[in-house]
Amino acid sequence: MSDQPSTRPALILGISIVLAALVAAGAVSGLKRANDDITVTGSAKRLVRADLAVWRLDVGRQAGTQADAARIARDGAEQTRAFLMTQGFPDSSITVRAPFTMVVNEYINGNETGRVLGYRVTQQVELRSPDVDKVAALAGDLSGLLTAGVGVVGQAPEYLYAKLPDIRGPLLAEATKDARTRADEILGAVGAKTGRLKAVRVGVFQVTKRNSTEVNDYGMYDTSDRDKEVTGVVRITFAVK
Repeated sequence: MSDQPSTRPALILGISIVLAALVAAGAVSGLKRANDDITVTGSAKRLVRADLAVWRLDVGRQAGTQADAARIARDGAEQTRAFLMTQGFPDSSITVRAPFTMVVNEYINGNETGRVLGYRVTQQVELRSPDVDKVAALAGDLSGLLTAGVGVVGQAPEYLYAKLPDIRGPLLAEATKDARTRADEILGAVGAKTGRLKAVRVGVFQVTKRNSTEVNDYGMYDTSDRDKEVTGVVRITFAVK
């Protein structure tokens, strides 16, 4: 065995230096040739306020006979309609749904005895109005109906933005510009430029509460808040030049 020091480490170091020099001289252009496109995501947001409120009220009580239960529900629904109209909502904005009948059976120790205790008939009254603030205020106080003896349960109003189709196009255009800006910034950092658009994939729209971080792969439409944030997303592939 030779006593001479091994030259292998020096050789490896020399090769590494040469490779580093090659990378410094031409790696960026080489990468651009090997990977001639870039895919980026662009987004745009728009703050909107709901322009349609949908409020559903369930009216009905239990009675000994189905006929009595149906009469109570029918009278309560008409009282509810009249009450809403006294609040300034037109009759055309109010819909009374068909009655729903449920048999109330007797149970002892979790077992049905076969005895009928009564019937509960429910009719749903639906209000659709562009006056979202008035609906919100009224939904918080049903004392007028309850005092009149109407058995009513109000659901939480749904607040919708009916003009959503009108802003989808502009939002996607803004999201596309955002994607182009992102591509320019990324490629500019390595001395490359953004080329032609090669592919576009439009994402789902997210309608959320303002400043919300909630998203859903299938899209989201929050109806609980009057103030909303609409987000449009696009995923775009650009050529690199």
